[in-house]
Amino acid sequence: MELLYGNIEAIKLSSMREILIKILYYSCFLIFINTYVKMYNSRRQHAWVKRFIHQRLNGEHPSSRIYFEQWLVGVTDGDGNFSINYSKGKWGLSYKLAQSRYNLRLLYYVKKELGVGSVTKDNNKAQFFIRDRKFIESIILPIFDKYPLLTSKYFDYLRFKKALFILNNEKISKEQKDKELFILNNSKKEDDYLSPVWNNVSLPLINITIIQGIMTKPWVIGFIEAEGSFYLVSKDSKRIVHGFGLTQKLDRIVLEGIRLILHIPSPVKYKEMYNHHILDTTNSKSIENIIGYFQNTMKGVKSLEFKIWARSYIKNKGNYEKLVSIRDVIRKIRKQLLEVQTNK
Repeated sequence: MELLYGNIEAIKLSSMREILIKILYYSCFLIFINTYVKMYNSRRQHAWVKRFIHQRLNGEHPSSRIYFEQWLVGVTDGDGNFSINYSKGKWGLSYKLAQSRYNLRLLYYVKKELGVGSVTKDNNKAQFFIRDRKFIESIILPIFDKYPLLTSKYFDYLRFKKALFILNNEKISKEQKDKELFILNNSKKEDDYLSPVWNNVSLPLINITIIQGIMTKPWVIGFIEAEGSFYLVSKDSKRIVHGFGLTQKLDRIVLEGIRLILHIPSPVKYKEMYNHHILDTTNSKSIENIIGYFQNTMKGVKSLEFKIWARSYIKNKGNYEKLVSIRDVIRKIRKQLLEVQTNK
């Protein structure tokens, strides 16, 4: 656990973490130890299962700065926002990450790594944000210039960056700044807008080599932490299967790229009723690929959900009663964590 300094926010975070640790260990560790320790070792086990079993429950996360920055871009492509605000005659800029309140762990991790910013909580939502223009210029812009956004949020980032340039321009008057910023803030992207990283790529994506150098593993992990869903779904009254899902209103090409990386045979579909694209699978081989790809990688509370989900596939696939129980455990953990953080 990292050192905490004597400020109110750190003290609150420390208390919250202590409670979270108790929940994680007493609500889940006993389940893992008592239920999953005696892992079967049949001849029909796949090699990936054997490797997974021997991984530690709490594996080390990649800690390099490069990894973190690429991961952060992925999270931002999922749940980030670059805002230009005008209020009471003044302009403001804000870089934000939004998460469910029960995933405060991810937001505090970002704050610790960046060394700046604030975390706020409102009902069931939480957000990390940076409003100080000096920090935006010295910390945020270098990251997103080095590792470009892969979604259409690239458009919002360019506007954001131009707005900062206008605000910092001492050679023009306030009236001229207001005029330029209003025009900039009212500009809209086209529905088919794509990040320029895809300029030399077109659909359909056929071979994974096409996206090498564009989608890094840290980016994928960050994006899935923000947007992905590891779930258990009832197929009928006696059958529950493991599933993985991801939706996007725009940027179908991003889902297509992830589909290739995770070896998901299911096509990306467009749901007209909800006006979004969806990548979804319950295919056993795909689930195995996903388990192998994400083990010991994620930073937020979703890492706990993933571990329970993955281990239940290894141990309890096809066991209806066990999977119903495990699905209830995941829901209970979410509820407990949300209650703890709501009371902080």
